[in-house]
Amino acid sequence: MPVPTTPARMPRKLLRDQIFDALLDAIVAGDLAAGEPISDKQLETWLGASRTPIREAVNRLAGMGLIEVLPQRGTRIAPLDSTRFAEEMEMLGVVYSATVREAVPLLTDADRTRISELHAKVSRTTNALERARIVDALMSVFVDRYRNTLVQRIREKSVPHVTRMITARPGALDATDTSAALDSLAAASASGDAEAAANAARAYFTAGVASVMARDGAESNRAADAAELSDAAGLESEVP
Repeated sequence: MPVPTTPARMPRKLLRDQIFDALLDAIVAGDLAAGEPISDKQLETWLGASRTPIREAVNRLAGMGLIEVLPQRGTRIAPLDSTRFAEEMEMLGVVYSATVREAVPLLTDADRTRISELHAKVSRTTNALERARIVDALMSVFVDRYRNTLVQRIREKSVPHVTRMITARPGALDATDTSAALDSLAAASASGDAEAAANAARAYFTAGVASVMARDGAESNRAADAAELSDAAGLESEVP
């Protein structure tokens, strides 16, 4: 039969990809909290889709380490892991530093304008999730210009882990140190100083790790102190 002349209405994304994006956004934003159990039935009701595309999306997220499928125990959102966060941040620092170094000489005027706009936007933003997304968009300018598919795959797998930790710990990512690194990155990119831009990109992730780990350490110490006080109070109450 001849090819129809009426334009076909093709979906922009496959259903399983739409479901994957919806679940990924919910996990990163914390709408699906770390450790929260989920079931196919709940997801079917929420997403309005059948089990097959939902399981495909869940399995894909499990492969990324964002969902855990526990044999005979069900499925849950993966717990937050400070060690993994530090490792992902350190790796992104190395990968982005190298990417920025190669990309800066290739930047177009449009790229530099985009970097300047994103830098101005992140400087005005205090919301942790929004700030992380703007930084990701800023780094993507360099990734897109470098055009290395391996770097892109690393970004797609690592950034969600980093972003969900930052979102779950508002204020943990110290804006002072990380903002200074972003200021340096924007300035060096504008002037074409590839080495300074690469160092600034690395500094952003180094400062981010130090900030979050310091806050985690402080929270652990406070919890330990509270436990000691509780134990001491319990012993005193037992004294006749």
